[in-house]
Amino acid sequence: MLFPTVTVHDARFVAGPSGSHVVYADATHLVSQGLPGWGGGQLTPPPPAGVLVAASPTWGLTSPQPQTLSHTPRAPRAATELWRSLSRNQRVNGQVLVQLLWALKGSAGSQLEALAATRALGEMLAVSGCVGATRGFYPHLLLVLVTQLHKLAWDAHPPDTPKVWAPSHRGPPHSHASCTVEALKALLTGDGGRMVVTCMEQAGGWRRLVGARTHLEGVLLLASALVAHADHHLRGLFADLLPRLRSTDDAQRLTAMAFFTGLLQSRPTARLLREEVILERLRTWQGDPEPTVRWLGLLGLGHLALNCGKVRHATTLLPALLGALGEGDPRLVDAALGALQRVLLRPRAPVRLLSVELRPRLPPLLDDARDSVRASAVGLLGTLVRRGRGGLRVGLRRPLRKLVLQSLVPLLLRLHDPSPDTAESAEWTLACCDQALPWGLLEEVQWYPSHVPSFLSQTQGYLRSPQSPLRLAATLLTGFLVHHSSPSHVNQDLLDSLFQDLGRLQSDPEPAVVAAARVSGQQVALLARVQPQPCGWRLPRPGRPSCLPARPPPVYADSPFQHCSLPGRWGCSGPG
Repeated sequence: MLFPTVTVHDARFVAGPSGSHVVYADATHLVSQGLPGWGGGQLTPPPPAGVLVAASPTWGLTSPQPQTLSHTPRAPRAATELWRSLSRNQRVNGQVLVQLLWALKGSAGSQLEALAATRALGEMLAVSGCVGATRGFYPHLLLVLVTQLHKLAWDAHPPDTPKVWAPSHRGPPHSHASCTVEALKALLTGDGGRMVVTCMEQAGGWRRLVGARTHLEGVLLLASALVAHADHHLRGLFADLLPRLRSTDDAQRLTAMAFFTGLLQSRPTARLLREEVILERLRTWQGDPEPTVRWLGLLGLGHLALNCGKVRHATTLLPALLGALGEGDPRLVDAALGALQRVLLRPRAPVRLLSVELRPRLPPLLDDARDSVRASAVGLLGTLVRRGRGGLRVGLRRPLRKLVLQSLVPLLLRLHDPSPDTAESAEWTLACCDQALPWGLLEEVQWYPSHVPSFLSQTQGYLRSPQSPLRLAATLLTGFLVHHSSPSHVNQDLLDSLFQDLGRLQSDPEPAVVAAARVSGQQVALLARVQPQPCGWRLPRPGRPSCLPARPPPVYADSPFQHCSLPGRWGCSGPG
């Protein structure tokens, strides 16, 4: 294992405040002269390789340009003992940590310098009681280490490739990233934040922190863990990151933005700034050309919506959230949907306003190609229905009732969605509808037959789905709707189109789809037969048109759609 480069900084750390002490090491001896707490004299056994370290004349926070003199390939034990001995010395450990922090910040152009400082920090912070010496700059040290991980992830890999990292289980860390993670763990554990470390491990936060694409997600997880289990540093952390929000360095700025967003979950911390100031900052992020910045802004708006008194800003919050529903990046759409759900969870939530605004925006998202977006959109509809169910029961909430009717067919068919999250969310949302509305699907068809053509048109779109579970569910639902429809409310063009699509499904590779298509096709043919038709009308069939049979297709007494099995009142199991 390579030992990191030793520089004049390291000599100053060893030398002490006066700058007059010198440490010299070669192949035969390592002598410390006058170092408090080190014991003085020759150390045995000596390191196997030599290095000359000259002492720096000053101890201040500023320092001349680092000059690498040499490095040794094999001296980890001696270096470890050196830093741990300094860590135990209460007279100098705080100053040493400050100097290491300075070296870490000033080594942007030298990976070896940064690695040496990070390893030294990790060794010192691992000593019990040393973290107490970071009082006054603990938040700053935390931010520097996390920002360093961002830079390492982006330098080592392109942003679309996660960095591979395996935590070290024995001995010192072997890579710069894992070394930084170990230093972070030592900093948190030494300050009583063992639960923060555990939460990060359970949520995969450490692995996310070292990935180019997932680093900011790791920062958000870390901020959430700090809010939950180490809130005594949040004020200092919040104060330290505010200047970084305007940094010209992308890694520093984005890391600070992620921390700022995550810390808004803490109400006391969010109150350090006026609500209007925070809101204006988040709205400014919404105009940034970088999607990642807009994503962080939306997450921040979601956290802001949960805080007391923020609903009065609905006229400011909602336009930004609703506008993000049309974004192409799924992270932005998910964040906007999550923030809207948080708005609905607040007392006096604007249910009517959201019902009106979401009616043209939400239904397309129920059929979005992205699994996470579909699941979030279905869940938002369920939350909206749950908050408005009191008005729905007594016939109010007309905009919400229209939205539910417009979304009913997608919800029923999404029970068979290949995505488990979407299917589970659809089941929950339908349960909310079942509790809020005084009628089910069969009653809707019978009491309001004018809605049937719209239901059939929506269902027809799923007959061409590339996913066989959705094709099967749509075929069954088509037969159910047609069986219970009135002939006078379904126009002939729609029946012709349905008959053609069902005919094509009779050559489907899935046997269940073929069987359902045959039965549903019979229902369509029967409904077309009993309608008053103009002279010479013919029901089209796949391939070529032909006249209707002299007698309509038989309808069996136990038609599969006559007694349809409904989960609750909202689903159709079709032919048994």
